[in-house]
Amino acid sequence: MSKAIRITIAGKDLTLRGDNEEKIKQSVREVNVQFQHLQQTLREQSTPTLTVLAALNVAERFVEAREQRQQDVRYVSEELESMARYLERAAQQPLL
Repeated sequence: MSKAIRITIAGKDLTLRGDNEEKIKQSVREVNVQFQHLQQTLREQSTPTLTVLAALNVAERFVEAREQRQQDVRYVSEELESMARYLERAAQQPLL
């Protein structure tokens, strides 16, 4: 069941609705870490610009993680296929 969760991102208080409060809070922490890092690095930028940059940084990390996951799935699939072929060949060998 979705519930209201109060959060603060980049100094702005918001109320979100969600099922997993802890996951939402972890996500908020990650966005705030990115925002604060950018705020220290790019002091001349406005809050809206820093917010967009923080969102882009988080999105980039998400895309990289998704690509890595896809590579990992392909690798495991290839290895399992190789093992299955090996076992099929081994099963066809006569017992000594």
